[in-house]
Amino acid sequence: MSKESRRGRWKQIVLLVVILSLLFCTCSSLAGNAGLLGWSLWNRWELTRARERIGVLEPEVRRLHQVLLDNDIEIPLAPADRQLMDTIERQVAVLRGLEPLQPVERALMTPDQLRERIRQDFEENFSFQDARDYTLTLAAFDFVDPELDLYDLWLRLYTEQIAGFYDTETKQIYVIADLGLMGQLERLTYAHEYTHALQDQHFDLEALWLRDDAEEVYDSEYLAAVQALVEGDAQLLERQFMNTHYSPEEIVMLMREAMAINTTVLDQAPEIVRDALLFPYQFGLTFVQSLYEQGGWAAVDAAYADPPRSTEHILHPDRYRAGDEPQIVSLPPLTDTLGTGWRHVDGDIMGEFLIGRYLAQYIPEEDAETAAEGWGGDRYTVHYHEEDETLVLGWRIVWDTPADVEEFVDAYVSYAEARFAHSSGEHDGAQICWQGARDAACLAWGVIESTITLAPSQPVARLVLDALVAGTRGMEGAD
Repeated sequence: MSKESRRGRWKQIVLLVVILSLLFCTCSSLAGNAGLLGWSLWNRWELTRARERIGVLEPEVRRLHQVLLDNDIEIPLAPADRQLMDTIERQVAVLRGLEPLQPVERALMTPDQLRERIRQDFEENFSFQDARDYTLTLAAFDFVDPELDLYDLWLRLYTEQIAGFYDTETKQIYVIADLGLMGQLERLTYAHEYTHALQDQHFDLEALWLRDDAEEVYDSEYLAAVQALVEGDAQLLERQFMNTHYSPEEIVMLMREAMAINTTVLDQAPEIVRDALLFPYQFGLTFVQSLYEQGGWAAVDAAYADPPRSTEHILHPDRYRAGDEPQIVSLPPLTDTLGTGWRHVDGDIMGEFLIGRYLAQYIPEEDAETAAEGWGGDRYTVHYHEEDETLVLGWRIVWDTPADVEEFVDAYVSYAEARFAHSSGEHDGAQICWQGARDAACLAWGVIESTITLAPSQPVARLVLDALVAGTRGMEGAD
């Protein structure tokens, strides 16, 4: 996959993950006050009548919205929504401690408008071939079936999950609302997206993505770490916003709205797709929370000048603070080794998080995460033979200590034995190979590194392994 496709534009299509914990205070019973109880019952009756009237009007509102869509007219913001957004912006600025440097344009969009916008964005920044190549890469790591239509999946997934987004190119916030009326979920979404706008104004999110201090910075590890910082920041703000500006009744309404979100596509997506989507929100929040506990929002702000560079940093904030930088790992080209008919599909970094998810496919999750913890750096390369429809994977990992190497080797042997139907493997010193029904794998290791290959047959897997080991030694000698 190209550098541009991997990086894409900083158009965050927000998968809003709402995790709510409620603590209700003990209140005096309304039964002790007959007048108050009667007033409450009257209000409930009036509320029921109002909801009935709204229900009658909804079809007409939807029809008028469709007329606007058919004539390519943007749905205007209702005055009440505009006033509410103004209030949310002021509240977010105070909570986050970042003053707005300029006004932020905003607009409501219907789901249909959004789908068209996402489709256009996909076509501009992510081609079918990009999606196909990434599918093959995921297949090389056993994550998905090579025939998965990842392009279609992502398009449906983002459309299903979308709640709103901030566009760093247009500097505009888009909020999704079927009827143009903001509910509790839309309020929270707007607070989240306005946080992104403040981040962009103060820290230049595009520049954060486009760091040019080293070519190696443009890898998925760096991008995942930066996204975790940005989304974790917004997630922490969300929590503070709910705790400060939501009443218990509004939180209950928010829960109901969140529970009503359709997650069919997400639920049916491959586990690795779900894990990758949730990573910046789930682990980004814990990372930013750790920074915040150390030094408040000032510590979070400082991270934008010295951003995390790996998922290891996100998973272990202490290693980020200690300056434990990822090691740059190189691989020799495999063009001459493989010969004709092979196409280079991808070359990138897995990182600690994905190594843990990879191993967890065939060994206990706790063992997988422990084995991945000693990660120091890695690099993989994937090639595909179009005619034979076969894959070759070459992968080198550098570890922090010899003990980390031993731990990973033990974990990978267990993985491979399960993956290749409990084949015992063929040992040759510090090398083991496994042969399965459709492919083969080899593992070699040294003092602080391990090398893995996957190929259609064991002879090819050994050939690639020898080329990687010899080529790596040659590059180290040249250095």
